[in-house]
Amino acid sequence: MRAGFTSIRRTLYCLTRVVIAWILARKNKLLPLRASNMESFVDDVRDANASYAASFTAQESPGRAGQRLLVLTCMDSRIVPHALFGMKEGDMKVIRNAGGQLNPEVLKDIIIASHLLDCDRIVILPHTRCAMASMPLAAMQSCLTEVSGLDFSTFEPRVIEDAYGTLRQDVLTLKQHALIKAGIAIQGGIYNVDDGTIEWVD
Repeated sequence: MRAGFTSIRRTLYCLTRVVIAWILARKNKLLPLRASNMESFVDDVRDANASYAASFTAQESPGRAGQRLLVLTCMDSRIVPHALFGMKEGDMKVIRNAGGQLNPEVLKDIIIASHLLDCDRIVILPHTRCAMASMPLAAMQSCLTEVSGLDFSTFEPRVIEDAYGTLRQDVLTLKQHALIKAGIAIQGGIYNVDDGTIEWVD
C-alpha cells in the first residue's frame, strides 16, 4: 500500500511541475520557441563563445586525460565536473547522460578511454535530487506525454529505482568487464547538488 501511495504521490508531483512549467513558459512567452526568439538565442550563445575565445589559453591542452581521470556523470546543469574536481581543460575526460548511468554505449567509450586516452582513474558520479531517480517509469512516461502531447507509452528510459544499488552495480560491471584495462582504479560516488560534496560509495 505504501509503495502504491508513493508512486501516486510522485506522479502528482511530476504533473504539478509540468503544469507550473507550462504556466511560467506561457507567461515568459517561451512556449513555443518561434523564429524571432530563436535568433536571439543564437546571438546569445554566439556572443558568449566569442567572449570565451577572446581569452582562450588552452591551445596546448592534451587530447588525452592530463590527470588520467574520466568521470561519468549526469547531464544535470548543476554539475560542472571540471570545477568540482579543481581541474581545467585537458585534465580529464567527461561522459554525461541522464542519471550518470553505465549503459552499453558508455561502456564502450570507457573501454576505449582506458586503453587509448590515459584514463587510469574512473569515477561514476550520479547525484542527489536527480530526475531519473524521482519517479517510476510509468510516471515519467505520463509526464513526457503531458508535456509534449506525444505518445510515450513505449518509451523506456532507464530510471533509477535504487540510487546506491544502481551505482554499486555499475561500478561492479565496469570492474568485471573483460576488456577494461587492467589495473585501473574505478570508484563510485554521489554528488550532493546542495553542498557540492561527494559521498564516496564502496
